[in-house]
Amino acid sequence: MTLSKEELEKRVSVLERKALREKKARQLAENQLEKYSLDIYEANQSLKAALAGSEQKQLELEYLAHTSSAVASEIPLREMVSNIVDLTGEFCCARYGLFVISEEGQWLTEKTPKVWISEQGWQENNAIKEFVTDLLPVSNNDLLASWRSAEIKNNELNESAPLNSIFYTNVAWSGKKIGWLAFLSQEAELNQDLEVILNTSKEHLVSGVRRRLTDIRILQRNVQLQDSISSLEKARRQLIQSEKMASLGQLAAGVAHEINNPIAFIRSNLEVLQDYLHDYKKLTSEVQTNLTEQTTLDTSQFSEMCKKIDLDYIEEDSEDLLKSNIEGLDRVKEIVDNLKGFSHAGDEALVATSLNNCIQSALKIAGNMFKYEHKVINNISAECPPVLGNSGQLQQVFVNLFVNAAHAMEKGGVLTIDYTHIKEGVVLHIQDTGCGMDKETVNQLFTPFFTTKPVGIGTGLGLSVSYAILEAHGAQVSVDSQLNLGTTFHIKFPTID
Repeated sequence: MTLSKEELEKRVSVLERKALREKKARQLAENQLEKYSLDIYEANQSLKAALAGSEQKQLELEYLAHTSSAVASEIPLREMVSNIVDLTGEFCCARYGLFVISEEGQWLTEKTPKVWISEQGWQENNAIKEFVTDLLPVSNNDLLASWRSAEIKNNELNESAPLNSIFYTNVAWSGKKIGWLAFLSQEAELNQDLEVILNTSKEHLVSGVRRRLTDIRILQRNVQLQDSISSLEKARRQLIQSEKMASLGQLAAGVAHEINNPIAFIRSNLEVLQDYLHDYKKLTSEVQTNLTEQTTLDTSQFSEMCKKIDLDYIEEDSEDLLKSNIEGLDRVKEIVDNLKGFSHAGDEALVATSLNNCIQSALKIAGNMFKYEHKVINNISAECPPVLGNSGQLQQVFVNLFVNAAHAMEKGGVLTIDYTHIKEGVVLHIQDTGCGMDKETVNQLFTPFFTTKPVGIGTGLGLSVSYAILEAHGAQVSVDSQLNLGTTFHIKFPTID
């Protein structure tokens, strides 16, 4: 079928318009594809930058986590600082790092100075240390608020790769000392973002150093406190012993009299025994002479000789004299043993102790104070429950109380010792009928160096030391006293669990 010219032109026109539309559509698709490719490229670049940033943030977080862990640990101060230097050097890609201490503008030298070296760790290197310390502003005693960096102009280390900068900071050390952290780097300057991270790490470091120095000071204080406590305890024991010796000094005359009495009659008895021995020798001499002259000795002659020196009486009396001497020596031994037990410093151990035995021993030591016009009524028996105590120290307490009671009863009186067994323990009552005390005196009774005795008679330490001893035994003391009527001490000892 043949188309007309007009129809052909019309069809050609339609095809041209269609081709033009397809061209425009293709051009639009190409433009959009190009834009899409550009968007993908930009997104890819952003992802790469974000990935690099996240890796850096991860390194920063790991660095802060490790430094924080080192600070929070219980490792020693020097080891902690060494770890911080190691971590910081690796994080900043430094070539060298070290920690040094200055005091009042002067570096403190160490016997074996060590430097952190990248990929080698800690090594001895005096050249690096001297180079770094020359660059640091040691004359400035101020503490730096942040990290500082400076350009290295004269590099005298002959390194294969040039060192271009030093960055450093400092922290307060013990006393007037300052600790410096410094690093040598190939970078020209300290990155600002890096400085922020390092300042955060420095805050951790300052906290760790302060805590450890505080622990060291506390430990030193504890050692000093223990030394002071030991010195005070030694002084306390010396004071107790000195006061004990002072009490013995006051009792010396009476004790000497107590010992002198048995020694005096022992001497007298020995003089009599000496005479008896002389008579016995005389008898044996006569017997020997008679046997020599007559060769025999009958019973009547021997009886006459024995009667002449009264041998029967000598034998009977000698036995009595020897028995009396032994009793006298036992008495002296008992006095000496009591004095020895009283004066001996002994140990501080508290064990089950008989109040009855302590009081009996104390009365034997101070017994000479209660003679003639005095009377002692001791109602303490073996049935009195034992207490946890030190017998030597308790004897000292009782001797002090008995001596004070004797002084209060200068013209005579009655000392009564009794006890009450209660649920919580044992209450000891020591009562005298002496001059008594007013309320003001009772309130000062246990004050060191307070005394109502004349100068030269008392030290003023007896009752204060006794109070300290009783307090150490967990005992409670109370005093009832009235002028011209007497005084009663009530001492409550806890029971033994």
